[in-house]
Amino acid sequence: MGYYPDRNYQPLVEIGCPKVSPILLTDHHVKTLADHLPAQVDALWRDEFYNVLDGDFAMHSATPYKTAIFALGTKKNRKAVFLKLPELRYLTYIFPIVQNQLIKYTEAMADVMTYVLMAINSTTYVEPSPTGNRNILYCQLFEEIKTFT
Repeated sequence: MGYYPDRNYQPLVEIGCPKVSPILLTDHHVKTLADHLPAQVDALWRDEFYNVLDGDFAMHSATPYKTAIFALGTKKNRKAVFLKLPELRYLTYIFPIVQNQLIKYTEAMADVMTYVLMAINSTTYVEPSPTGNRNILYCQLFEEIKTFT
């Protein structure tokens, strides 16, 4: 979960692993995934196919390997993440936490944008406003701002 400067500081959920480039899901993609994740796990458990296509986000089964494939993007620049059944089951356990965190990040957008405007031209760390949202890791956000500018 994080804010991405190259995407107007929109809060996105990152799914993937360190070895492969992750996919970045918007709140709409997260809702789609939440709606279909339990059915995807059940289908893999029963060695059945389960396919979902929602705009540029797709999830489908690869049953011989008990793997779910999450893909994002157009055909020219599509990224995919492969999750085995145990990883998918773990994701179902933690997904309510991810959804809750996304809600908190979305609610903090005004504070984030205020902080970005204060910190963008600074060379040293800028303390957040005392009334700023406390769910945000401002020191990490500051580092992201500096690597982007």
